[in-house]
Amino acid sequence: MENLKKTIVVFGCTGTAGLPVLQFLIKENCIVRGVLRNPQRAHPISLENKTNLSYVSADLAIIKEVEDACKFADTIFLLTATHPKQEEYETNVINAAKKYGVKRIVKLSAPDIEPVSLVEVSNWHRKIEGKLENSGVEFCCLRPQAFMQNWERNTFTIRRFGKIYGAIENAPRNYVDARDVAEIAVKLLLQNTPLELNYISISGPEAITNYDMAERLTRVTNTDIEYINISSAELFKTLKNRAKLPEWLANHIVELDELAIKIPEPTEDSTEKILNKKPRLMNAYLQESQELFKRKPIWTF
Repeated sequence: MENLKKTIVVFGCTGTAGLPVLQFLIKENCIVRGVLRNPQRAHPISLENKTNLSYVSADLAIIKEVEDACKFADTIFLLTATHPKQEEYETNVINAAKKYGVKRIVKLSAPDIEPVSLVEVSNWHRKIEGKLENSGVEFCCLRPQAFMQNWERNTFTIRRFGKIYGAIENAPRNYVDARDVAEIAVKLLLQNTPLELNYISISGPEAITNYDMAERLTRVTNTDIEYINISSAELFKTLKNRAKLPEWLANHIVELDELAIKIPEPTEDSTEKILNKKPRLMNAYLQESQELFKRKPIWTF
């Protein structure tokens, strides 16, 4: 029995962190099952020549579908999209894992914030963590700082206008590459010995202001990019009315900017000690992703 390959189920396998988890796992000696929210969703990684990869679809609001996705799993990577129903969806996964004897859950959570009331989404994650604590399933919650890849959400205003808008003032934010977080998750999913920690805070190699990010993007794209600081109220209004984001998401983005001003973010990396290798750098991420940020001229006739 000890020689059997582990079966690992990956929720959120199309996401910023979930996709690299899937990419790293298929290179390991295990069976990988990605969970898709929509049966029509394109496979994030082709099944061609992948004997250890499969996909299932599951509506996270339907308990039976969640349970079917979790059957015969040894470990689960738990990540669902940030959403007001996230607590309900992830609780369904936790309950299914407990029902079918899943041995371990590695959850992607939110940064460690006190008081948690400063960020509504963080409160959702703390409630889910409480469900894990009471589940009886071995678990570890990863609490990363902001992903470098989150900058891709700003590509529209950068490419179109050469502008970055925010309400973070001159406060630096710590960024970690999602791939480093994914590697930590994979290490924990595959670990054969009991987990030593239930919570791991993850920070990247440096804390960077938006003004500095504008300078770095200017250099890597060879175009002028500027950070424009606006009030929290202006940012919320812009996100809700112009970007058409749902109110809860617009509020979340504003809360994160306000949080960085109120509570200094880490300035040092924590991934090197965990992975025993140097962290990925923001400048390296920008270099490889520069085409995403290059200015797109607005032609007038």
